[in-house]
Amino acid sequence: MQPDKKPTTSDIKTFEKKYGLQLPEDYIDYLLTHNGGSPEACLFTKNKELGYLILNEFYGLLTIDDQDDLAYNLGIFDGRIPKRCIAIGGDPGGNQYCLDVSNTASIGHIYFWDHEEEIHIEDETEISPNMYFLSNSFTNFKNSLIIDE
Repeated sequence: MQPDKKPTTSDIKTFEKKYGLQLPEDYIDYLLTHNGGSPEACLFTKNKELGYLILNEFYGLLTIDDQDDLAYNLGIFDGRIPKRCIAIGGDPGGNQYCLDVSNTASIGHIYFWDHEEEIHIEDETEISPNMYFLSNSFTNFKNSLIIDE
Protein backbone atom coordinates (compact mmCIF):
# COMPACT_ATOMS: atom_id res chain seq x y z
CA MET A 1 0.00 0.00 0.00
CA GLN A 2 1.15 3.48 -0.76
CA PRO A 3 -0.68 6.40 0.80
CA ASP A 4 -3.11 8.17 -1.50
CA LYS A 5 -2.19 11.64 -0.26
CA LYS A 6 -0.63 13.18 2.78
CA PRO A 7 -2.99 14.64 5.35
CA THR A 8 -2.73 18.21 6.54
CA THR A 9 -2.49 19.30 10.16
CA SER A 10 -6.16 20.28 9.85
CA ASP A 11 -7.07 16.75 8.66
CA ILE A 12 -5.33 15.27 11.69
CA LYS A 13 -6.99 17.70 14.10
CA THR A 14 -10.38 16.83 12.58
CA PHE A 15 -9.66 13.11 13.03
CA GLU A 16 -8.59 13.65 16.67
CA LYS A 17 -11.69 15.72 17.44
CA LYS A 18 -14.08 13.30 15.73
CA TYR A 19 -12.77 10.32 17.69
CA GLY A 20 -11.96 12.15 20.94
CA LEU A 21 -8.30 11.32 21.05
CA GLN A 22 -4.93 13.01 20.96
CA LEU A 23 -2.14 11.57 18.85
CA PRO A 24 1.48 11.83 20.04
CA GLU A 25 3.57 14.42 18.18
CA ASP A 26 6.01 11.89 16.70
CA TYR A 27 3.13 9.94 15.18
CA ILE A 28 1.54 13.13 13.82
CA ASP A 29 4.89 13.97 12.18
CA TYR A 30 4.94 10.52 10.60
CA LEU A 31 1.41 10.94 9.21
CA LEU A 32 2.26 14.36 7.80
CA THR A 33 5.41 13.02 6.15
CA HIS A 34 4.46 9.48 5.09
CA ASN A 35 0.75 8.87 5.89
CA GLY A 36 1.20 5.14 6.34
CA GLY A 37 2.51 2.72 3.79
CA SER A 38 4.54 -0.45 3.67
CA PRO A 39 7.99 0.21 5.11
CA GLU A 40 11.05 -1.53 3.69
CA ALA A 41 12.25 -2.16 7.25
CA CYS A 42 9.40 -4.35 8.47
CA LEU A 43 10.82 -6.84 10.96
CA PHE A 44 10.64 -6.29 14.73
CA THR A 45 12.98 -8.46 16.80
CA LYS A 46 13.11 -6.67 20.16
CA ASN A 47 10.47 -8.74 22.03
CA LYS A 48 11.97 -12.09 23.09
CA GLU A 49 8.57 -13.46 24.20
CA LEU A 50 6.99 -13.02 20.76
CA GLY A 51 10.02 -13.68 18.57
CA TYR A 52 10.10 -12.13 15.11
CA LEU A 53 7.17 -9.90 14.20
CA ILE A 54 6.39 -8.63 10.71
CA LEU A 55 4.81 -5.26 10.02
CA ASN A 56 2.85 -5.48 6.78
CA GLU A 57 1.81 -1.83 6.70
CA PHE A 58 1.12 1.33 8.66
CA TYR A 59 -2.39 2.71 8.24
CA GLY A 60 -2.94 6.28 7.05
CA LEU A 61 -5.61 8.95 6.92
CA LEU A 62 -7.82 9.68 3.91
CA THR A 63 -6.90 6.49 2.06
CA ILE A 64 -8.89 5.13 -0.87
CA ASP A 65 -8.68 1.53 0.37
CA ASP A 66 -10.66 1.38 3.61
CA GLN A 67 -8.57 -1.42 5.09
CA ASP A 68 -5.54 0.88 5.03
CA ASP A 69 -7.35 3.71 6.84
CA LEU A 70 -7.07 4.61 10.53
CA ALA A 71 -10.74 5.56 10.85
CA TYR A 72 -11.91 2.34 9.19
CA ASN A 73 -9.80 0.27 11.57
CA LEU A 74 -11.11 2.19 14.59
CA GLY A 75 -14.54 0.87 13.64
CA ILE A 76 -13.38 -2.67 12.92
CA PHE A 77 -11.61 -3.00 16.27
CA ASP A 78 -14.10 -1.06 18.40
CA GLY A 79 -14.77 -3.16 21.49
CA ARG A 80 -11.92 -5.50 20.63
CA ILE A 81 -8.94 -3.22 21.25
CA PRO A 82 -9.12 -1.09 24.42
CA LYS A 83 -10.34 2.49 23.85
CA ARG A 84 -6.99 3.80 25.09
CA CYS A 85 -5.34 2.42 21.91
CA ILE A 86 -5.80 2.62 18.16
CA ALA A 87 -4.62 0.15 15.53
CA ILE A 88 -1.96 1.89 13.43
CA GLY A 89 -0.74 -1.08 11.40
CA GLY A 90 -1.12 -4.77 10.81
CA ASP A 91 0.82 -7.93 10.16
CA PRO A 92 0.05 -10.43 7.38
CA GLY A 93 -2.02 -12.59 9.77
CA GLY A 94 -4.47 -9.97 11.06
CA ASN A 95 -2.66 -9.02 14.26
CA GLN A 96 -2.42 -5.30 14.96
CA TYR A 97 0.21 -2.80 16.05
CA CYS A 98 -1.46 -0.42 18.47
CA LEU A 99 -0.64 3.09 19.65
CA ASP A 100 -1.62 4.17 23.16
CA VAL A 101 -3.50 7.47 22.84
CA SER A 102 -4.56 7.73 26.49
CA ASN A 103 -3.82 10.80 28.55
CA THR A 104 -1.55 8.81 30.84
CA ALA A 105 2.19 8.29 31.21
CA SER A 106 1.95 5.52 28.61
CA ILE A 107 0.75 7.76 25.76
CA GLY A 108 2.69 6.87 22.65
CA HIS A 109 3.55 3.33 23.72
CA ILE A 110 3.32 0.69 21.01
CA TYR A 111 1.72 -2.71 21.62
CA PHE A 112 1.24 -5.85 19.56
CA TRP A 113 -2.38 -7.08 19.67
CA ASP A 114 -2.58 -10.84 19.06
CA HIS A 115 -5.95 -11.77 17.58
CA GLU A 116 -5.37 -15.47 18.36
CA GLU A 117 -5.56 -14.61 22.07
CA GLU A 118 -8.49 -12.18 21.77
CA ILE A 119 -10.79 -12.02 24.78
CA HIS A 120 -13.84 -10.01 25.75
CA ILE A 121 -12.61 -6.70 27.16
CA GLU A 122 -13.95 -6.01 30.64
CA ASP A 123 -12.21 -2.67 31.18
CA GLU A 124 -11.61 -0.69 28.00
CA THR A 125 -9.24 1.67 29.82
CA GLU A 126 -6.69 -1.09 30.53
CA ILE A 127 -4.28 -2.89 28.24
CA SER A 128 -5.79 -6.32 27.55
CA PRO A 129 -3.88 -9.58 28.19
CA ASN A 130 -3.45 -10.24 24.46
CA MET A 131 -1.48 -7.01 24.02
CA TYR A 132 2.29 -7.08 24.29
CA PHE A 133 4.46 -4.04 24.94
CA LEU A 134 6.92 -3.32 22.13
CA SER A 135 8.19 0.25 22.55
CA ASN A 136 7.78 3.43 24.57
CA SER A 137 7.25 5.60 21.46
CA PHE A 138 6.28 5.41 17.82
CA THR A 139 9.68 6.78 16.79
CA ASN A 140 11.59 4.18 18.81
CA PHE A 141 9.38 1.43 17.37
CA LYS A 142 9.81 2.62 13.78
CA ASN A 143 13.57 3.03 14.25
CA SER A 144 13.90 -0.47 15.68
CA LEU A 145 12.41 -2.12 12.56
CA ILE A 146 14.95 -3.89 10.40
CA ILE A 147 14.94 -5.06 6.79
CA ASP A 148 13.93 -8.71 6.40
CA GLU A 149 16.79 -10.25 4.45
